[in-house]
Amino acid sequence: MESAGRGIDRMRMTRLFVAGLVCAALVPATASAQRVRDFEDSWFWGVKAGVSTFTPVYYGGNETAATFGAEWLITRTHGALYVSVDQANINTLSAVFDPTVEGSARTVDVDKLRRVGFAALAFPKRFGRVRPYAGLGLSINLISKAVPMVATDEDDVSDAVYDRIDDRKSQAGILGMGGVQMQFGRTAVFGQASFVQASSRFLLDNGLGFFEFGVRHNFGSAREGLK
Repeated sequence: MESAGRGIDRMRMTRLFVAGLVCAALVPATASAQRVRDFEDSWFWGVKAGVSTFTPVYYGGNETAATFGAEWLITRTHGALYVSVDQANINTLSAVFDPTVEGSARTVDVDKLRRVGFAALAFPKRFGRVRPYAGLGLSINLISKAVPMVATDEDDVSDAVYDRIDDRKSQAGILGMGGVQMQFGRTAVFGQASFVQASSRFLLDNGLGFFEFGVRHNFGSAREGLK
């Protein structure tokens, strides 16, 4: 009887051991599946801040300014649609052609840059919580304020100069970006860099760069009935 009891105990111990191994194997798999569900087919809303780099026309030299904004991300399995709005607190001097002043360059006071960006992103591979990404899209850039500067009260600025300034206050350019996102449940932190092609018909003519960090949160499924 005692031997039979020990046999039953061994069987119970074996079953418990096997059950423990199964649970240990399933927990990481379950956690991994949960991380996938927290990313795929989802709506993410986010906020970001960072620094922008730019080069004013005529005056040259790279400058930087603080930037902040908000974004919207619609994900699939390995891709996403990205939309963002942001503002760079630029305060610098640029110039446009004006034959009535010395050097034929009329100084322009430039203040604040607003941007709307659209991009298709690829998330090729996941490394645990980490997902690198890259994409291409379009950036619409608008200078909030651009005013010609005058040397004296008698310095009369022609309508042609105002027209040149208005023509160079906005730009649409190719947007390239890359970054990495680290997910913690439904919330993710990210860092990214984006660049907008240079344009000779823009007051900030040598291209724009943005280096940003932020937080995104998954507010629900991008496909009805999936969650």
